Amino acid sequence: MKNILYFVVFILVFMFVKSSFGLIAACLLTLVVIAALLYTRRALLYTQMANNAYFIKGNKKKAQRLYEKAYKTLDMTPQCKISYSSFCLRENMYERGKRLLNEVINSRRSTQEEKIGAKHNMAVLMWREGNLDGAIVLLEQLHKEAPATNTYGTLGVLYLEKAKKLQNPQEYLPFMKEAYEYNDGDKTICDNLGELYYIMGDYESAKTVYEKLVKLTFQTPMPYYNYARVLKALGDIDGAREYFNKALAGRFTGVMTITPDDVKRELEALGK
Repeated sequence: MKNILYFVVFILVFMFVKSSFGLIAACLLTLVVIAALLYTRRALLYTQMANNAYFIKGNKKKAQRLYEKAYKTLDMTPQCKISYSSFCLRENMYERGKRLLNEVINSRRSTQEEKIGAKHNMAVLMWREGNLDGAIVLLEQLHKEAPATNTYGTLGVLYLEKAKKLQNPQEYLPFMKEAYEYNDGDKTICDNLGELYYIMGDYESAKTVYEKLVKLTFQTPMPYYNYARVLKALGDIDGAREYFNKALAGRFTGVMTITPDDVKRELEALGK
């Protein structure tokens, strides 16, 4: 509503300037207003450019430079800070990420939704710093308050880390199935279910999940890597080799549980 009001006021001022001082003056006024709008929203513009550079084009250096320019304006919105923190998590810049997230959580400018988003990223950060149990407690609290696709997905990832250390990993199967019923089109949720089946040794069920999942396109190597492990376990060496190679061509980040070296070791074990 405010934007409509501002637009109406601008049109009225534009018409007044045009009638009083001519078209050139009115055009100059328009340029000044546009420049002022760009300046006041430069933090948002820098952040959007950084998001595009990193998440779409994979240009880490350009993205970091733009995020920093946005931060130095001292006018980043909470949502912009959350976007920057996501970059920091993926690039192992944990101290910077923690600072950004604490600023969002403790800011009066932040909405409740933004604070939940910041706490979600904080849970991931805690996990990557080695506090898996603390991360699970925080994310379980968030999920209880506001269950959503992203909490189902990320909590599933954390449960998988616990499942790898348990003798009875199937205790997390009800949650994974619940998440799948909630949104069977989400890539992370599907990957979580497939990987848990793999950990449990139920390779046929895992294969059923991954056969559907790998028809989609990914930048992340995780689904390809996990599907390759399933195929290897089932004795399909050629299929495993194909998907390990697809995984190796993917984009690795700091929030993943595998590295390119892990994939290379799998390929070497198969015999290239």
